[in-house]
Amino acid sequence: MRKYTVIFLLFSLFLSLGLSFNQKELNEKELDLFFQYLKEVKDVPYVWGGETPNGLDCSGLVLYLLRNLGYSDYIYQNKLVKDITAHNFYHFNTKKIPNINQAKRGDLIFLDTNGSGYYAHVVIFEKIDKNGVIWIWDASESPDGIHTNKVDRRPLLTTEIRNIAVGRILVVTK
Repeated sequence: MRKYTVIFLLFSLFLSLGLSFNQKELNEKELDLFFQYLKEVKDVPYVWGGETPNGLDCSGLVLYLLRNLGYSDYIYQNKLVKDITAHNFYHFNTKKIPNINQAKRGDLIFLDTNGSGYYAHVVIFEKIDKNGVIWIWDASESPDGIHTNKVDRRPLLTTEIRNIAVGRILVVTK
């Protein structure tokens, strides 16, 4: 009986500590492939909830690209999941970057579109050009009236920059 009590206590302690997962940033080769796959889905239609080349939404675009690199597990509240919102991707699967000027190619910009504190949209950072324009890749509905309803490369609008967070992708390693 005592043996089972010890095993039960150890198991309970293990559960109370929670599971931990190893995460890493994408390396340069993976980032090159990430952008290669991104260019291959340029002009794919925007479809809310879409995660395939038949249609992609903002978080579906990121998940699709990461799946092509061999990563399909994401952390959410100390569990592994296969699908995740932009908001929870930021909180559980990124290294926080304090300033947009410290962003690197492949980092994610999360937008709080209505000032509620919830990141409802995510875009992929490409670069800041010599004129200070922030270039991103995006899957969205009519963000600027030109790049509409498809995966496209575009400048981040100054009106979108008010409520943002920047994160470097962390992938779960086995």
